[in-house]
Amino acid sequence: MNSQWRIANGRWLAAACFSLFIFHFSFFTPLFAFDRTNVPLKNWGRFSIYRSWVYDALEKIVLAGLADQVLLNSKPLSRVEAARIVGQAVRRLEWDKYGDYNHRGYLEELLYQLVEEFGPELGEMGIKTPLNRSHPSGFFAFNPVDHAEFGMGSAGRSQKTVNNFGQRFKKGVNAASTLDGRAQVGDFLSFYYQPEFSRDRDVSHGRLLSGYGKLTLWNTELTVGRESLWWGPGFRGSMSFSNNAFPLDQVRLSSAEPFRLPWLLSYLGPVKASLFVSQLEENRDLSRAKVSGWRVGFAPSRFAEFGFNRMFQFGGKGRGTLNPGQYLGLLFGQGSDDPSKATNVNNVMSFDGTLRIPDVERYILFARDAAIYFDFGWDDTLFGLIVPDKPGGIVGTYLTGLFGDPKLDLRVEYARTSDIQFFHGIYTSGFTNRGSVLSHFIGTQGNDLYARLTRWIRPDLLLGFQMAKSHIGPTVNPLSTNLSDSLSFGFDVSYRFSSNSSVFLGYDFARLRNENRKNAADKGPLKNDNLFRIEFTRSFGQ
Repeated sequence: MNSQWRIANGRWLAAACFSLFIFHFSFFTPLFAFDRTNVPLKNWGRFSIYRSWVYDALEKIVLAGLADQVLLNSKPLSRVEAARIVGQAVRRLEWDKYGDYNHRGYLEELLYQLVEEFGPELGEMGIKTPLNRSHPSGFFAFNPVDHAEFGMGSAGRSQKTVNNFGQRFKKGVNAASTLDGRAQVGDFLSFYYQPEFSRDRDVSHGRLLSGYGKLTLWNTELTVGRESLWWGPGFRGSMSFSNNAFPLDQVRLSSAEPFRLPWLLSYLGPVKASLFVSQLEENRDLSRAKVSGWRVGFAPSRFAEFGFNRMFQFGGKGRGTLNPGQYLGLLFGQGSDDPSKATNVNNVMSFDGTLRIPDVERYILFARDAAIYFDFGWDDTLFGLIVPDKPGGIVGTYLTGLFGDPKLDLRVEYARTSDIQFFHGIYTSGFTNRGSVLSHFIGTQGNDLYARLTRWIRPDLLLGFQMAKSHIGPTVNPLSTNLSDSLSFGFDVSYRFSSNSSVFLGYDFARLRNENRKNAADKGPLKNDNLFRIEFTRSFGQ
């Protein structure tokens, strides 16, 4: 009976997800020359900590009610998707005949920066503003260098930074430089690349941190290359994918832009679907194991957004190969319980949502707008395919206009994982890539309480302060190793001293206890950890 239930549910999920993909294939995007590269998850120029400043800016204008039903939790967004949200905000202010948004004047500078960033895309959409000086890109466009960055860091001891593509700092002085570029052909072919060069006291090396090509036909895009994913609303981490680990080498099929389903399903609002398969590194328990998964996100109103993710590890050296039928069965089913079979996999699933409440000051006095979000994740199931067994998750809130100050924002987030998350009996290296967790950095049996306060001093100067209390669990079996606790705080300054140049200064201090202890009962000495960073970024644009 249980196996029949699993099969029936697996077929139902397969039919539903394939329907989403097949339906959105029929939509044609008639615009001529869009740059469809993605807004990077790297924080170029800073003004954000764990991702591009564009995502922070979009979140703030959407939360303020300046956009309709949008999807922000399926990252990365393409430049076209981001530009459409900016276009909605511009038009809403243009059509504001009755002054409903006069009290949103403090967002003007932020919106101006977004208009300048996406000038060519907005021009292609026919949206003109006094600050939109850029012309449409044309059929061919090539930015050999879009950003260039040079940074130095001084670390008190060797350490791995959070949500920084698996980057490690050696004790002493470290230096790194990087740049990125992009190219497009019409509305159907886009390329992106980001090489990075680093130097510490021992070695210097270069690598391709991110690079991909994207083919777009109708409303479907095929991406091949190396890139990070961030699925979920969390700021500090995710129950599925984040930029904590080195970017995945992957093939991804997804909606180029959100679409609407017919009939009663139209009440789901805009929908976005994505499906990918990726190969992990060689140096792990099962060399070249693979990760595959899919996500469906939808926004039934401008106040709410939801998403569901399904991921699994499979394959690797000595595990055999899967035929297409077996792969589809794993994609939408649970797999075998027999460790000797290739269809025995490591399942990871999550469900997330965001509730956005503009003008919340009518109900609470200490904030102007508020977002409440969650990311509920689990690694194993009971009674079939999707009933969680020992789940974990993230809950958080983002408050803007704190205490009546429109330029003061606060974010508070708590994450916790269970003792079975991100592990499987066969895949002892866990849900990792090159030694870093693909999801939330706390790993298995971890927890993290995080708060960040930011204040815009001027349109070109942002101050940030953050604190966290973390218990970092293991990333590989057995579970009784590599446990540590930390209490940390940090502050940062982002300053734009010209229209295309900025500097970032950051300092982080951590008080560590029991680093790498063998079990939870061990009590080792307290240790101090210091990290100072300075980065200079030059943006070249179109």
